Amino acid sequence: MNEENEPATLVIKPEEEEVKKTSLSRTLISLALFIALDYWIFKSWFAVLLLVSVIFIHEAGHFIAMKFFGYKGVNMTFVPFVGAYVSGTATNLSRKNKLIVLLAGPLPGIIIGSILLLLYQNNYNETFRQLSILFLLLNVFNLLPVFPLDGGQFFQTLFFNGSRIIQLIFLSISLCSLIYFFFTLNYAWIFLIIAVLVLLRIGQINLINKVRKRLDEEGIDYACTYDDLTDEEYWQIRNIIISESRLLSRKFSTETQSGDEQLIIKHIENVLVPAYQDDLTLNGKIVFTAVWIAAFALPVLLWLHFKGYF
Repeated sequence: MNEENEPATLVIKPEEEEVKKTSLSRTLISLALFIALDYWIFKSWFAVLLLVSVIFIHEAGHFIAMKFFGYKGVNMTFVPFVGAYVSGTATNLSRKNKLIVLLAGPLPGIIIGSILLLLYQNNYNETFRQLSILFLLLNVFNLLPVFPLDGGQFFQTLFFNGSRIIQLIFLSISLCSLIYFFFTLNYAWIFLIIAVLVLLRIGQINLINKVRKRLDEEGIDYACTYDDLTDEEYWQIRNIIISESRLLSRKFSTETQSGDEQLIIKHIENVLVPAYQDDLTLNGKIVFTAVWIAAFALPVLLWLHFKGYF
């Protein structure tokens, strides 16, 4: 092992920060900011109410599914000009559970949007029409197989979870698609924002690949959880990560721990490969793929059938 990765002094591995509990105040504050800024754009409380309702129902699906599967620290956060997201930490790494969590957001919205479209056909209520369009567009958009949308994460989890190289190829295709849509759809800024997130993810995967290659060369085991790491293994992995990242090397020392050591812990967790409960059979993959195809196809078929009403 290289001397640069040897600890200068014996350092105890720091404890992870406790997973934050679900915070209602966090959700309400972000929601209030989201509503205020969106009203500033649309100048219509009715338009903001429709938008918030559609986004909330989508994210509530993720939230409920994560709670059902025992995720810790589940929180819903609204992001002005972008939308919202639900965060949480899985207590067990189950591929099947993650796929259900990902589909739990768009599926209810697509069903609701389809029902509203049928109701509009019967009574021509303008609110039904507007809501159906919002529900269908937002949720079909999220099903696109482009990372980090629900559809992109869905296919990455379903087929590509084990290969970083395949993930990079998939992300690169997603990035090219997003740039294409940005220019062809009159510079739609949402695609540019997602493209930036994809670029950050590509950079993260590249760092992980370089660190794991170094760990393999030096015979350091990373097939474990953070709790399983010894103090020495923590220091070894920590210093390799710092040495492979220009950004981190400017902020952190390989000689002493930092006051912001929790940031390094997050990078270490990304490198580690804990035991994964791969509970998905070939038939299961076929079923999940069929559900995605049906969810994506239903709004398209409805649109083709009812396009005369719009």
